[in-house]
Amino acid sequence: MEKMHGYDFARLPDWAGRILRPSALGLVAVFAVTAYAGANIVAFERLEGRVAGEEVVSSAGAGQPSVSGAVSNWKNTPGVATRARSLSLDIVLAETPGDRAAIDNSLRELAEGSPTSVAAWQALVAFREISGAPKESVLAAFRMSALTGSHEGYFMRLRATFGLEHWSELPEPARQIAIRDVLKTVGVVEGGDHYRAILRNKTEAERKEIRAALTASGLPSQHVLQALAL
Repeated sequence: MEKMHGYDFARLPDWAGRILRPSALGLVAVFAVTAYAGANIVAFERLEGRVAGEEVVSSAGAGQPSVSGAVSNWKNTPGVATRARSLSLDIVLAETPGDRAAIDNSLRELAEGSPTSVAAWQALVAFREISGAPKESVLAAFRMSALTGSHEGYFMRLRATFGLEHWSELPEPARQIAIRDVLKTVGVVEGGDHYRAILRNKTEAERKEIRAALTASGLPSQHVLQALAL
């Protein structure tokens, strides 16, 4: 056997051939990847501790990176990406609470990094709504919230509330989401009271539209319509 890096592999004992078979090498690779991921988690946890202890400077200076810059390096690292994006959002909210663009970007990164998290998408809906973002960007997050949390009661109620409050501005698909969530949550504690309070402030034309949409769904009973005062 040829020498490699100065070592004569002909001198390897018989058991070495068995260990260096592809299956064994695969196990070694798995162990190496696992160890690497574990090292990443430990390193990130140290960074989290430093941020919590305010040991990382908040703005670049003295040759040191900013807090956000230090955390950004971890946003796409497997095993800690979501935590890094969440920490980045916390930092933005603490350091630049008035920077709407930065907050929106951090929320978007968190949602995109955790695409199955209804909480992240609904947070994006809420922030874009109160910050006056273009309606289509609000609705894009609204649709993702419905997709990822279609049967999660708390978020269904938030979407139903959003839908009723913004009824006149919504396209038909968004209205259908709102109607579905109203019907699924109207029977929960205070659900009817909450929705009635919103509906009382709607115009008569809007109330008729909402009643018609509920009826067209084929699901509401007379009891539901009474609960909504429609």
